[in-house]
Amino acid sequence: MELVSAPDPHFIPGYTGFCPQYKYRIGDTYGTTTHKLLLDPTVHHAEKLVLSDRLADDYQVVRPPQRDIDIVNARAVTNDTIYKHPIIPGYEGFVPREHNLMGQRFTVQATEALAEFEKLQSADKQALHELLRIGAVQDAKWYPNTLSDRELTSTQFKLPLTDVRPECAGILRNLPQVEAPLTPPRHSPSPYFMDNTDPEKYFKKGFAGHVPFGYAAFGKTNEAMTNSTLCDFTSNYRKRLSTEWAPVTISRADPPLLIKPTEIYHKHIGQLPNYGGHIPGAIFRFGKTYGNDSRDAKRWLRGDYN
Repeated sequence: MELVSAPDPHFIPGYTGFCPQYKYRIGDTYGTTTHKLLLDPTVHHAEKLVLSDRLADDYQVVRPPQRDIDIVNARAVTNDTIYKHPIIPGYEGFVPREHNLMGQRFTVQATEALAEFEKLQSADKQALHELLRIGAVQDAKWYPNTLSDRELTSTQFKLPLTDVRPECAGILRNLPQVEAPLTPPRHSPSPYFMDNTDPEKYFKKGFAGHVPFGYAAFGKTNEAMTNSTLCDFTSNYRKRLSTEWAPVTISRADPPLLIKPTEIYHKHIGQLPNYGGHIPGAIFRFGKTYGNDSRDAKRWLRGDYN
């Protein structure tokens, strides 16, 4: 707040606005210091100490402004009658550019948003009209009246622009060139199982993991040593895979091809281990597997106890 009077001009204590040269004065009260500064002819300050006219509005800001109200009402006359000041609170329809405003009553926000939207629409229409006017002047459809319009007819680029092939216009363009195809990446294969002839079969310098067969290799560079140990590991792995870790095969006589599905006790093959039925004489025999013991189970009924 500022107090400006003819006999005793000064700023009221508590005023937080700008006071020229105030930070360089000490020793007096705020009112006395500002009084001296306002009367000092060597201190430059604005002729009008109060920037707003208190007599006209008494520091009261009216929202929405009358200009925005006139824009909205003029829009209701020329365009549509949906929006008209004042917009009643509770209206649930769409109000352009209103969702970004806050802190005011709905009527104020809606009126200011509609006024801003109408200003943007007018600016876009004016820009489009100016663009069409320039094109018409350069195309000899509009007689240039002013000097700026006459200069448009002699410019290098005229509207509307025409499509011209680069070779006809003498303009160098980036022509497509055939490039060699790129080799796709190998998605980081494991060096343990790379082929021994692969040049990438080695550990990068700084690898802190286990290096197979690395305890017996020394005196070489990191790349040569890890390549040698990995090749030894791969060869040893493939050798053991084909010998020690090969699946075991059991040779035995194949069952006869003719097996009656209705027969319970087959003569050449035994019962499955999970068979829960009766096996004649099984409780009196031991020392054999269930499959071998149940082969030809009817021999017990025939009197063959071997």
